[in-house]
Amino acid sequence: MAITYYARKKSKKKTPKNTSVRWLASALYIFGFAAVAWLFAMLWFGIAQGEISQNFLRTVNQFFGQSAPLIPVLLTYWLVRSLIKKTSAFVFFLFGSLLTLTAFSSVLTMLKLIFSGSQITGGYAGQELFYWFEDFVGPFGASLFSLALLLVGLHMLFAIPWRVVVEKTTEFLRDDFQNWMDARAELKEKVQEGKAQVKRQASITQEPLSADRPQPSGPKIYRPQTEIQVPVAGLVKNLPRSGAQMPNASKPQDENKPAELKPFDPATFVLPSLDLLADPVNNGVVGPTDEEIAEATKRLEETLKNFEIGAHVTGVSPGPVVTRYEIKPDPGVKIASIVSISNDIALAMKAKSIRVEAPIPGKDAIGFEIPNDRPLMVTMKEILQDPVYTHSKARIPIALGRFADGRPAGATLEKWPHILIAGATNSGKSICLHTIIMSVLYHAKPNEVKFLMIDPKRLELTLYEGIPHLYDPKTSCDDVNVVTDAQGAVKSLQMLVKVMEKRLKIMELAKVKNIEGYNAWAEKKGEEKMFYIVVVIDEMADLMLQTRAAIEDSVQRLAQMARAVGIHLILCTQRPSVNVITGVIKANLPSRIALQVASKTDSRVILDGAGAELLLGRGDMLYQGTSDQKPHRIQGAYVSEAEITSVADFLRSQGAPDYPVQILADHSMQRPQDGLGTSPEELLQALKLVTERRRVSQDLLKAHFGSSARATNILSVLEMKGFITKPEGSNRWEIHYDLIEEQIQALENRDTDKYKEPEYETVYK
Repeated sequence: MAITYYARKKSKKKTPKNTSVRWLASALYIFGFAAVAWLFAMLWFGIAQGEISQNFLRTVNQFFGQSAPLIPVLLTYWLVRSLIKKTSAFVFFLFGSLLTLTAFSSVLTMLKLIFSGSQITGGYAGQELFYWFEDFVGPFGASLFSLALLLVGLHMLFAIPWRVVVEKTTEFLRDDFQNWMDARAELKEKVQEGKAQVKRQASITQEPLSADRPQPSGPKIYRPQTEIQVPVAGLVKNLPRSGAQMPNASKPQDENKPAELKPFDPATFVLPSLDLLADPVNNGVVGPTDEEIAEATKRLEETLKNFEIGAHVTGVSPGPVVTRYEIKPDPGVKIASIVSISNDIALAMKAKSIRVEAPIPGKDAIGFEIPNDRPLMVTMKEILQDPVYTHSKARIPIALGRFADGRPAGATLEKWPHILIAGATNSGKSICLHTIIMSVLYHAKPNEVKFLMIDPKRLELTLYEGIPHLYDPKTSCDDVNVVTDAQGAVKSLQMLVKVMEKRLKIMELAKVKNIEGYNAWAEKKGEEKMFYIVVVIDEMADLMLQTRAAIEDSVQRLAQMARAVGIHLILCTQRPSVNVITGVIKANLPSRIALQVASKTDSRVILDGAGAELLLGRGDMLYQGTSDQKPHRIQGAYVSEAEITSVADFLRSQGAPDYPVQILADHSMQRPQDGLGTSPEELLQALKLVTERRRVSQDLLKAHFGSSARATNILSVLEMKGFITKPEGSNRWEIHYDLIEEQIQALENRDTDKYKEPEYETVYK
């Protein structure tokens, strides 16, 4: 035993520590960290200098794709862990790292398939692994197994306790939800305590909300001064006096009666009387009563108190359908905090919808437009007899209705100068159009203002058939009528463009810049004055659907240049979309009227902003003039079909339409057309073009004729007449040159006397 112990002790003393092994391990760690730094420089920052580095970087990127930057990260983790725990299980680490990198590359390949246009790449390893899985279990299974392998690789490297992770995550979510429920219950309890405290203070004392500011006694009511007058002749400017003799308009007119009447005489013509319109039904009271306003004001202020918002009602402007309550916030209260609770205020006021005007222009208050419990109808008669209309100095005043604060709303036709009216079906668009027309008929004689009426629906404007104010530049006054077809509308607008061009030339010779200046010049020189022309299009969408190119071109030219010569456009549509109200048309119509629409998108198409979707319908509108930064809310005046018929019969009884032919009819409109509006001259040009170029296409015809619509029409005519055909299964035109040559000879040998250029009439008006 002693010998054995002595031998072991002696052997232990003779075995020194292996310093060479330690030195080798330290050197390996130093070179390992250097290699990690080298890999970081190449894979993270793209620093690869030298042929070996570049080849290595290219090979690694091709093999692992965008997962290659994980290599230095994993290697750094193994080096640090081996230093701390004094272990070097490099084979286990190498297997886990390769598994993690390959699985992550497979996941990147999956993402590349999902986002095909992206720059994601998984490299050769990821593609091989993903497509190998896909061959067995399909794309979805390959994605699941790739994610599973990635989790296995991460577990091998980092020994993640997944069970603990799931438990901690579940516990965190449960605690967070419980804290939210407790905070919600606490807030609800505080709100109930605050309500109870406010009620107790209100029942005990009538102390003001703020100790340093006394509560005002009550809001000021801005009720408009309206007084219904006895309707007699002469209330509207230029109406006959009470003793003047007026034609009898009570008897119905025969169908052929207007054709038998002589043209009207401006010297004996009498404007219609207000007796033809219905009397107001509200007895001069606009908006709710004072008691209803006081009750609504109290509810509104209580709602603001419940939300701890310092504000009070300072003024009330009663209107026929909505009442505007002016709310003045206390110092330090943001407008957004009041506007954000508009839905809560609508709920408290039991209102269908509330429109907020923040702030009211010219006032330090926010306007809440709240619908009345009992809406009142605004009649045409009460607006026409109001001083806003009767005392207007405008040449053509327009009566629209009443503002939201009850004041009469009016405009002037010459300052619009063109207007767009749009809204959903049954929102009051047609009534608004009739209101504008009736305003002009009650103010202007036929020799002062004329209407070019276009009604594709054949329902609304046909009520004005035969009135002396009608006008159509493409036909004489004996055949003038409301235009109801799309092709007739195109011809009328094209002829009106020529009338505009001729008037511009006349004004250039007279050295004047607008119709007012020319009429003043004509009065001095003894010449005949020009009359205003109002173009009314009831449904723009139908015309755009049938003849888009021609209508858009004519409307664009008139909207850009016709204002100075006294031509004004009124465009209406019940489909407010960008296909109907195009950018070209919209840019030249500065004045807009938006009635109730279905969505904010439709409102933005009309007004370039939201708001029309909150309207109530039945004539409730937003009007934005040329100088208005924000639209004004107006309740449109109502005019019934019976009233329109009475006024139209009264006007028809005084004569038929009468106006001189300003421009002779264009012979191109009278000559035979070769289908789809193509003239023989255009057909001859197209046939010669095909013969010269030895080919045919829409682009070729468009380059020659300058219009895509004309090119399409001419191409269709050539196919209909058999000059070109397209064999079945082919996309190339087959040209029949023998038929084309015969047609060219026939067209060149035709009688050309009836195809003279149009001449201008010597009568300028």
